[in-house]
Parts: sequence; structure tokens; C-alpha cells
Amino acid sequence: MLNINSVLVNNALEIFNLLKNIQKSKQLISLSFSSLPQYCLTSLLEVHHDTKTLIFDEPNPLPSSKLTDSKAKAKFTLKLDQLPIIFEANIILNNNELHTNFPNEIYYPQNRNHYRFSTEYIKDIRATVFLSSTTRLPCELLNISLDGICLRFSYSYAKLFQVNQLVDDIYIELPNQNGFSISAKVQNARTVKNYSNIAVGLQIQQQKPGIEKVIQQFIFQTEKV
Repeated sequence: MLNINSVLVNNALEIFNLLKNIQKSKQLISLSFSSLPQYCLTSLLEVHHDTKTLIFDEPNPLPSSKLTDSKAKAKFTLKLDQLPIIFEANIILNNNELHTNFPNEIYYPQNRNHYRFSTEYIKDIRATVFLSSTTRLPCELLNISLDGICLRFSYSYAKLFQVNQLVDDIYIELPNQNGFSISAKVQNARTVKNYSNIAVGLQIQQQKPGIEKVIQQFIFQTEKV
């Protein structure tokens, strides 16, 4: 277990979603070892859900044979959206590609009161923002909790969202659940995907018990899959 007293992601579906986000970001990842003072750089190429396997690019410099032969546990470190991510895994070097199993947990500090469930790779989710009777913005639901959501829009909509702005009508349909509308206040907005998109974090206002139940059922049912 990582010796860090903070929030750890240890739900299997959340780990998978976070690893997919790391892969898509194409971030350089620092690779280090506690047994020897060697640091390498790599990137995550493939995330295989069925075999729980990760494939990384050829590390630079290559780890010493002493490390790979001993199957030493390595520490992977990077930043995603300005937040640190750390996890550990045993490595295998295969034709200069580095393979590991999924980590059991990932250090990923998030300042939130409720568990935030990633929805980016779940199909059949619809989300639409109605800024007025004539302004309808399609978007993607990136994550959801009982008190907040994160939506991704085309960057062309970036100027429409300001911190503390109240968005009165957000319509969401989750798989196998009734659709619902919420109002939410903009907490933050950041550019993603090389300025092609904007991710907007919103705090849900005056959550209705019926909507809380829909969100809870969706998260529970999806995590059991």
C-alpha cells in the first residue's frame, strides 16, 4: 500500500477510468524505484480491461537488468489537470515495452465532499445545457456525484461559462434511469485536449431526494458490472 495519508482511489471501475484518462492525456510519466536510485520517463500506451494489464512506452533510459530481473516494484508519478497521481506496480520489460498489472490503488487527491464517479467511458449517457429557450448546448458528462458534475463542451463555448455563474437548466439521462433536470453553479472551468474542449465543474444546487436516488442507483449498478 502507498504510504500516503490522503485520498486513494481503490474502486476497480474508477481505477480503470483514471488509467484511461492518463492514457488519453499522453503525459510523460516518471518511473522510479525504491531499491535503486534510477529514474526513467515513459508514457502509458494501452489499458486492457479484460486482462487488467498496462503497456507503457519504452522507458528512457531503460531500467537496469538488475531491476527488471528482480521484478522490482516501481512508482509511477505524473500530474493530470494539475493534480498529482501516484501508483505502484511490479514491472516486466518485454521487447523494450514495459508491462504491469493494474495497480490496486491510485493516489489522486480531490477536494470533494462526495464520491465522484467517472462517466467518460460509459455509453448511453446524454447531457444537454439549456442557457435559454433558444440556446441549447450539447456536452459530455465526465463525472457525477451527489453534489456536483463535470461537463465537457467544445472550446467555442468557453466564454459562456464564468465562475459562480448559475446554470438553471441542465438535463441528464443516465443509462436505465429516468432523465432529470438540475441547476448548478460553475465552480471552475479549464481547457482540455490542447484547447479543443473546455471542462466545466459545477456544484448542484438544492438537490432533490428523487434525483439523489437516481444518481446513487446508477453508480451502484454500474460499479457492479
